[in-house]
Amino acid sequence: MSKVAKLVYYSFVTRVVVEDDASDDEIVRASKKNMFIKVKSELGENLEDIVDDEECPIGTFDTDLPSIDRVILNVQEQQYIMIGKGIPVQVRKFDSFSDWDSVQDLNGEPVFDVQIDDDSGCDEPYQFQYVNLIWREDQDNWKVGLDYQGVKVEVVTEPITEILTKMLQENLVKSK
Repeated sequence: MSKVAKLVYYSFVTRVVVEDDASDDEIVRASKKNMFIKVKSELGENLEDIVDDEECPIGTFDTDLPSIDRVILNVQEQQYIMIGKGIPVQVRKFDSFSDWDSVQDLNGEPVFDVQIDDDSGCDEPYQFQYVNLIWREDQDNWKVGLDYQGVKVEVVTEPITEILTKMLQENLVKSK
């Protein structure tokens, strides 16, 4: 299943009571709360149209594509956490630095090959890089693309399970 870009059109109307000499800014501010309520509770009722985005199809913007945005490494455990957009949060074990591994997107399709290196002697000794994977129809397999990217590695001594637990608790508190 592949992704597509869509344009979604909504039309919202709300009534406000304001002073007869209210400025446009004051009227807009008075309507703000009602508009937020409509977006939260009446979104479907205000839907006008959904159309294919033919001008800017999927992949037009970098924000359309999966990415790896954060890597947290525990050297002792030989594990790291990968956090990104369009991929599940993952805990990876590795046997040795410089091993390559594949990462799947939320649909289970391979999107990246990843590698973590121990470059002792550098300012930042642990380097994480990833490269996009491209499906080759003619050979029915994946090949490595040309878009190599890096992510700064956060090195920790706390067990990875403790870090994940803290992150989960923080997100639960934010969502209340």
